[in-house]
Amino acid sequence: MTLNDLQVNTINFTDFEIITSGVTHTGHVRTRNEDSILLLDDENTWLVADGMGGHHAGDFASQTITRNMGLFKQQNKLEDSVLLLEENILNSNSIIREKASKLGSNATIGSTVVSIYIWKNLLFTFWAGDSRLYRYRNSQLERLTDDHSYVEELVRMGKIEAKDAESHPASNVVLRAVGIDDELCLDFDYVELLADDIFVLCSDGLYKDLNEEKIASAINGNQHDMTLLSQSLLSSSLDAGGTDNTSIITIKVKQKNSNV
Repeated sequence: MTLNDLQVNTINFTDFEIITSGVTHTGHVRTRNEDSILLLDDENTWLVADGMGGHHAGDFASQTITRNMGLFKQQNKLEDSVLLLEENILNSNSIIREKASKLGSNATIGSTVVSIYIWKNLLFTFWAGDSRLYRYRNSQLERLTDDHSYVEELVRMGKIEAKDAESHPASNVVLRAVGIDDELCLDFDYVELLADDIFVLCSDGLYKDLNEEKIASAINGNQHDMTLLSQSLLSSSLDAGGTDNTSIITIKVKQKNSNV
C-alpha cells in the first residue's frame, strides 16, 4: 500500500484534539543527559532521541536529530511530509557520521530515535534503535515498535525470554541507530487514531527500570492529564532506580467536545 492509497476518516479527525507533554532527566547514575526530546506541536511531530558515545558525542548526536527535525514544516501532501521527515533524519545521519570521522576511526557516535507524525486520523512513526512507541487503548498497553537490539534478536530466536531481556548483560547493545553506519535504514509504520488513545514515546531509560505492567498502571492512573502522566512515569522510573537517562513524551487523542 502506498501513502496515496490510505483511507482517511476526515470526519473523525475534525473532532480530535492532541494533548501532549514531555520530560527528560539525567537519572541517578549518569552524570550527563545524552537524551533529547522534541515537541513540535504546531507541525504534529514529536521525537525522542537517545544519544551514545560519551564525552559530549551522545549529546551531539541526539541534539543533531532534534535540531534538524525542529526545522520540519508540514507539506500540502502527506507523501511530501513523510518524505521530508525521513530526509531530516537521514541528513542527521550524515552530519553525525562526519563528526565521527573527525574524531578518529575508533569514535562511535550515534543516537536511537523514535518519531511520530500525525496527519488527519493517522499516526506515522519512524524509528531506529531501542527507543519505543507505546499505545494505550481500552486499558491495554501495546508496543508499536520493535527494538533494533541484540537482546531483541535473542528473544526473536527463542534463546531468552522477553522478561529477561532487560537484565541481560548485553541489554544496551543496539544494532541500528542514527550515525552508526553510512547507510541508515529506518523502520516505518502507521496506525489509525481513535478517541482516548494515549501514546508514549520513550528512551530505554523508562522501561529498563519500569516494566510494562507498571507503565500501564501509571497510564491508567493518570490518563486524563498528560503532564501528570509524564511526571508520574518519570518519578516511578527514578524511584525504581533511575539507572539511565530517561525521556518521555505522552500524547492523548481527545474528542474536542469532551471534558476529559
